[in-house]
Amino acid sequence: MDWTAVLALIVCFGSVIKYYDELYFYVWVLGLDETPAYILPDIHSIADTSPFPSPDTYPPLNHSVDSLRILRLLPGSSGLSCQLESTSFGEYPRYRALSYEWGSGHRTLPILINGVETRVGKNLWEALYHLRDPREERVLWVDAICINQHDLAEKAIVVPRMNLIYRRAAEVIIWLGPHPPPKTVNLDRIAWWTFAPPSIDKAYHQEWWHEAVPWLFDLMHANYWTRTWIIQEVGEAVRLTVQFGKQSMPWEAFVAAVATYRKCFPRAFWTDRVSALEGLRRSRREGEIYSFTDLISIFRNSFCKVPHDKIYAFLGMAADDSPNFIPAAYNKTLAQVYKDVIRFLGTSTIDRAVKEVELVHMSALVRRLLTRRTGKTVAVDEKPTSILRQAEPYTYYDNSAPDKDGKTQLQARTAYHKQWYEWAHMRHEQTIMAWLPTAPEHLDFWTDIGQVTSQTDLLTAQGIIAGEIESFGPTVESFLTSSDVSKAWQMTIIQQFAGKPSQKIMIALYERLHVVIGQQATSAASIDWIIPLRPNIESTTNSTTDLPRLFTGSSGFFGIASPGASVGDQVVQFWGSSAAAIVRKGKRRSADGAEDSVVAHGSIVKRGYSHDWDVPKDKDKFAIGHEGSTIRLHLDLNTLTAMTLNSVGHEDQNVGDNTDTRGR
Repeated sequence: MDWTAVLALIVCFGSVIKYYDELYFYVWVLGLDETPAYILPDIHSIADTSPFPSPDTYPPLNHSVDSLRILRLLPGSSGLSCQLESTSFGEYPRYRALSYEWGSGHRTLPILINGVETRVGKNLWEALYHLRDPREERVLWVDAICINQHDLAEKAIVVPRMNLIYRRAAEVIIWLGPHPPPKTVNLDRIAWWTFAPPSIDKAYHQEWWHEAVPWLFDLMHANYWTRTWIIQEVGEAVRLTVQFGKQSMPWEAFVAAVATYRKCFPRAFWTDRVSALEGLRRSRREGEIYSFTDLISIFRNSFCKVPHDKIYAFLGMAADDSPNFIPAAYNKTLAQVYKDVIRFLGTSTIDRAVKEVELVHMSALVRRLLTRRTGKTVAVDEKPTSILRQAEPYTYYDNSAPDKDGKTQLQARTAYHKQWYEWAHMRHEQTIMAWLPTAPEHLDFWTDIGQVTSQTDLLTAQGIIAGEIESFGPTVESFLTSSDVSKAWQMTIIQQFAGKPSQKIMIALYERLHVVIGQQATSAASIDWIIPLRPNIESTTNSTTDLPRLFTGSSGFFGIASPGASVGDQVVQFWGSSAAAIVRKGKRRSADGAEDSVVAHGSIVKRGYSHDWDVPKDKDKFAIGHEGSTIRLHLDLNTLTAMTLNSVGHEDQNVGDNTDTRGR
C-alpha cells in the first residue's frame, strides 16, 4: 500500500472539513450513504459586504397611511429573483412574514431585487432559496429587505408597526435553517401529538423517535431562539409554521415534540426557550395581558445587535397606557433611551401600584440591558446521538412475572431507560452567544441628559421600611484599609449588644458584612462602586462625614450609607434591588402622601443565607395595606439613577432560563 498517497488523501480530506462552512456544502449526516440536499452558489459569490440592499433599491412608502413593503419571491430553479413593492394595510395585502436569525452579516450572497443585483445575509438567502416555489410566486415580508435599514427616520416609523405586520400576516414562518429531519422521522405522527401527547414509554417504543432526538436537539440549539425580536414575531402570529429545509410542521406540533423531548430528558433546560414563547402565546389567547416590565423581565436574556432593540422590540406587545410613549429613535443615546423608558414607566396607568413597587428594580435592569455586551463562549452540552446503531433491541415485557433472567417488567424497563439515556447522550462542545461580565456603572454616563426638576417629572417608588440607623461605625475606606479600625468596631458591636439575645446574630452579621464588602472592593477605586456618591443630594448639617460609612440598624442589620445620612433616618428597601434609600422623617407631601425627603442611599446586610447585599424577593410585602411599614417616595430621575447604580443582582446579570417572574 502506498502510505504516501493515503496520507495525502487524509490531508486533502482535512482541508475539505476545515473549509466546510465556506463551501456551503450541507449534509444531514445520518450515515455515509446520505447525499447533500443542495449546494449553494460558488464560493466566489460569497462576499463580506453589507447584508442589506442599497438605499436606492426601496420604493417609497406612503407615510400618510399605515404602509409597508412586500417582497414577491419569483418562481424558478436557479438564482433568486424578487420584486419589492409598496402597499398599505388598507389594500389588505396577503403575505407571509418570515421570522429568522440575521446572522453575523459578514457573509452575503447575491439576489436580484427589481432587476438589480443586491446582496443579503447567508441565512436569509438560504431561507428564500427553500421557500421559493418552482411554479408560483410567494409573497413575503422580510424585515432586512422590506425596511430600509439605512434610513433611521423610516425605522422610527415602521418598527412600532411591526406587531401589526406580524399579526396581519396570513402565516409567520420560523426559519431554523437547512436541516431536514431524518428520513425515518414521522412528521405526521408528531402532528398527532398535538392532540394526544405520548407517554415516555410510548415514545421509547417508536424507533423513528430515537432518530428524531438529535435532530430536535439541533433545532432547539439554533441561535434563532436567543433573538429578542422573535418574541414579538412569535407572540403576534395568528398562524405559525416551523420550517427546516424544504419541510415544515405547525408550531403546535413542534411544541408537542419539544414537550415530549423534555419528558424524555428532564435536564434539557434549553427547551425552556420554546416553552416560554408558547406560554406567551397561550396566555395572550386566554386574555392575559403583558406589560412592558413583564416582557423585558421574562425575556431579559435574549440577544440583539442594536442595544436600542432591547426596548423597542417589546413596545408593540406591551399593554401599557402612558402619555410618555417611547419613540423608536435609533439616533438617541442610550442615556436618552433610558430616560424615555423610566418616564414611560412612571406614567403608565396599567398596574400602577405594581409599577411603583417595581420602579427601582426596573431602573437598574433597563440600564443593564442597554449596556450589556455579548461575546462567544464554548458551552458543553449533552448532545443526543442516534442510538439505533448502538442500543440493544428493546424487549417489551407484557406481564409482571419474572422473565427467564429473573427480571420483572418494571426492573427491565427501568434498566432500559437508564441504558437508553446513557446511549442517547454524549458530551459535545458548541460555540454560543453569551453575556460578558458587566462593567461598573458611572453616574455621569446616565445623567448627561440634564437634571429633572419639574414636579410633573417626579417618579413614585414604593418601598418598605427596614428600620432606622441606630449608630455609625467607621468609613468604608478605613474599614477596608485598617485592621485596627475594623477590629475596634467589632469590639464596639460586641459590647453594644452584650447580654442581648441578638448579640450572636450581630456578630455573625458582622462577619458577613466583612465578606460582602471584601469581595466587592479590592481597591480604594472600587469604593465608589459600592456606594456611588450623589452630588444632586445635599449634605445635611447632621451628616457624620463626607465619606460613605458603615452603620447598624435598629432591627438587627448592618449597612453602608452615602454622605447625608444621620442617626434616626429611616432605611427603605425596594423589591428586587439591593439599593436602599435613606429617608429623613417629617417631610410628607399632602397631595398623595408620598415622602420627598431622600437624603442618602446605601445597602444593607440582613439575616439569611445570602453572602451579598440583601435583595427583597417577596413582592407581596410591598403591597399597600400589607402588614409592615410600606412607604411611597418621590424621586427625580437623577436621584433614582444614582441610588440604583450597580444594584442589579447576579440573577439578572447572567444568562438564565426565560421564566415568568411577574409574581401574580
